[in-house]
Amino acid sequence: MNMKRLLLLCFFTLATVGIKAQDLQGLLAKINAYHDSRPIEKLYLHIDKYTYTAGETIWFKAYTTVGIDNLLSNISNIAYVELISPKEEVVSSIRIPILTGLGMGDITLTDTLVEGTYRIRAYTNWMRNDSTIYFFNENIQVSNGRLDNVLSRSYLDKDNYTVQLQDVQGDPLAEETIRYEIISKSGKNLKRGRVKTNDQGQLEIPFKDDYAEAKLSISFANKAKAQVEKIFKLPKATILENSIQFFPEGGNLLANSINKIAVKTLKPDGLGIESRTTILTTAGDTTAIIETNILGMGSVPLFIQNTQPLVAFTTFEDGTTIKSELPTPVSSGYNIQMNNGNGDKLFAQVGVSADKQDGNEIYFLAQYMGNVYYASKQPASKSELIFSVPKTDLPNGILTISILNNKLEPLIERPVFVYNEKKTLPLITNTDTPTSTKRKKITVSLETGDSSDSIRTAVLSASVVNASKLKNNPKIAPNILSSLLLSADIMGYIENPGYYFDGEIKTSDIDHLLLTQGWRKIDITAPLDVSEPTFSPEKSISIKGQARKLGRKAPASKANMVLVPTHNFMEFIDTVANEEGYFEFSNLFFPDSIKFLITAKDEKGKNNIDIIVPEETSPTIGPNKNAPGEQNNVNSIFVDELIHSKKYFSGLEAQGLMEKSIAIQEVIVTAQRPRHKASERSANLNGPGNADQVISAEDLETCTTLEMCLNGRLMGVMFRNGIPYTTRGGGEMQVILDGMYVENDMLSMINPMDVQSVEVLRNVNYTAIYGSYGGNGLIIITSKSGADAMRSNYTPKGIATVQPKGFHIHKTFYKPAYEPDSKTILNQDLRTTIHWEPNIITDENGKAAFDFYTSDEAGEYLIIIEGLDFNGRLGRKTLTVNVK
Repeated sequence: MNMKRLLLLCFFTLATVGIKAQDLQGLLAKINAYHDSRPIEKLYLHIDKYTYTAGETIWFKAYTTVGIDNLLSNISNIAYVELISPKEEVVSSIRIPILTGLGMGDITLTDTLVEGTYRIRAYTNWMRNDSTIYFFNENIQVSNGRLDNVLSRSYLDKDNYTVQLQDVQGDPLAEETIRYEIISKSGKNLKRGRVKTNDQGQLEIPFKDDYAEAKLSISFANKAKAQVEKIFKLPKATILENSIQFFPEGGNLLANSINKIAVKTLKPDGLGIESRTTILTTAGDTTAIIETNILGMGSVPLFIQNTQPLVAFTTFEDGTTIKSELPTPVSSGYNIQMNNGNGDKLFAQVGVSADKQDGNEIYFLAQYMGNVYYASKQPASKSELIFSVPKTDLPNGILTISILNNKLEPLIERPVFVYNEKKTLPLITNTDTPTSTKRKKITVSLETGDSSDSIRTAVLSASVVNASKLKNNPKIAPNILSSLLLSADIMGYIENPGYYFDGEIKTSDIDHLLLTQGWRKIDITAPLDVSEPTFSPEKSISIKGQARKLGRKAPASKANMVLVPTHNFMEFIDTVANEEGYFEFSNLFFPDSIKFLITAKDEKGKNNIDIIVPEETSPTIGPNKNAPGEQNNVNSIFVDELIHSKKYFSGLEAQGLMEKSIAIQEVIVTAQRPRHKASERSANLNGPGNADQVISAEDLETCTTLEMCLNGRLMGVMFRNGIPYTTRGGGEMQVILDGMYVENDMLSMINPMDVQSVEVLRNVNYTAIYGSYGGNGLIIITSKSGADAMRSNYTPKGIATVQPKGFHIHKTFYKPAYEPDSKTILNQDLRTTIHWEPNIITDENGKAAFDFYTSDEAGEYLIIIEGLDFNGRLGRKTLTVNVK
């Protein structure tokens, strides 16, 4: 339903109750304009699982959708996926292409990762116009049995924070020197020191109040002499007790009226705890009892007679109790009670105090970020006003119910969750067998849509895990329903989001959640900004910057700009800078780690130009909204998975299918870097440094062009018009740059400060391996990378080297085939992620199938299939196969 039709419906609805709609027309037009200029893009990652060990790979499928209808997005063609460590640092960042709202990728978890809770964050450039709170952001737990191999137990004991360390076999790390550092939430260093463990492997650090919620970092050598770091999130306070929060529906408790009040009961770590709360008047009369769900949330309606204080006595699941006061009731104002239990209509009862019953209009809106689905109004002439909304045209997801006064100012705003089973994707899934044995083929068939659908094509992804080997229950982990219908529009932490969609949709529990959360909404009383957004949608990779006159800030107007990839100088792109010197090379598509040269000449053909290319910026790493889900001592919590992975990786190492971990020991470097040595990354087929002559980076520090550096310095080489010739026979020499064969007249385009080494091959002993390419000799150039490249501080005129982030090239999930005539690679198949199928597309009849092989381990194999169709209908199904 388009917006014009919605507005007409709203005006018609108002007219049918005898009210003119002109006073609402301006407001609806204003928020409609905002909605059109700021479509909400959401991003969800289907991840193969949520617990890993170092050495494994995270596999994911990206779904980007628009608005509450979750249509596949055509706004952005690029997405960013980051892995953020327990130290709040981005340890991996990739850029993936998005085609018609879909993409896929993978992140390898290196051996050197610190154990702990990591978070995966994903977003598009367009999403940066909103708060980072609404990015895809989920916790994963990563243990490390590759280099770490140390288990820990940590706790606050009176005035000390205690950490106990032991190896995987259970032997304590006794008498070990530990370096520690305490870092505040703002990044400030609060304390640094050294301490020794006792004979039980324990260390104690005095705890102070200003250490609350800080990070404790410890580092030491394990028994294999590898350097290990561990991060611990310190508790909020020295006094640890359960707590309760009260949330009146609509914001206030209104005296002489029926009110609904919600509670959230929490453990000290911020996770929910089941409880029972009794609410009493000052006279000791019981007015209500609230029993929460397992996540510590619940609500109850109660009649409040007056403004006298109310007290509550709460008994928690662990037996502890507390006494607390409810918010003080008010005698003047409004309240609301939503009733979402009816399948056809959504009801709202608005309570109005006696002094507010003045006959002025009360407006009712059901909207999502300016997209208005229903509008109505009534005069405030009685104590209770009833509004009802037909659910037929309401989308699935979180809507905002806004109650406005006659000045169109919000009196109450309340989020409400709408879920209509008919608006979900029909998804039928089956396996060819409910039980199986080891190393057997399982076929999964699926069907989307039904006979009433004209188009039954859907896009899905599937993961298969051995759930028996995973400590955390995958069924309550985030999924496509919890993410796109809840998390993407909620500001706070949702514990076990999959719980709400496991089996029958728990709409009552979702309502309790919404009563205790902030959510995505617009302030309709504020002037809505319809100006050009700060961040534009990205359709392709672009490289942009400014050309300036040499040594000045003045722009080099109309400069001729050329972009050349260093792996192939024939594939250049040119453009012209504008009057302000700004230029942009767009519609680029290239893999990561590609270097480019940018050259500039003015209208007279001179290169007296500085080229400024700003660094790409990333969103700041703000507080983790899922912080209550962060865990300490991850190696210990998931020790079974850690031991299991060590066994699996050892088998792969024995077969040569995985490199062995190298114990990184702490060393002090005192020697100088060797001079006149070829780069270890040299593409020399004879091996780095096996050449007639080697020129190192130190020899190139005083030259403005590479040709000037090499002319007269290379034995047996002469230059004519910038081209190198061999003095033996006079033939043109072949130039190789970072392994790529390039034109030999390109030497003048290479920045010498970006070169790590130059090798000259003239002797037949070195050139023979190159065949006809080596007939006249070769010059092999290796560019700098990493720290070496950062040391370069010389900027040549008219030329710049850039290495923007390219697209991540995703790997293919290894799928063993255990057929009788196949030659399987794995001698010991102990995978926990059994299969990953990221690109399932059903045909015109809605059908598709895939297959996988079971591993060498028995257990309950959990198959998770999720996705959506081109109408934005979401679907998710789980299947199990018992492997014996």
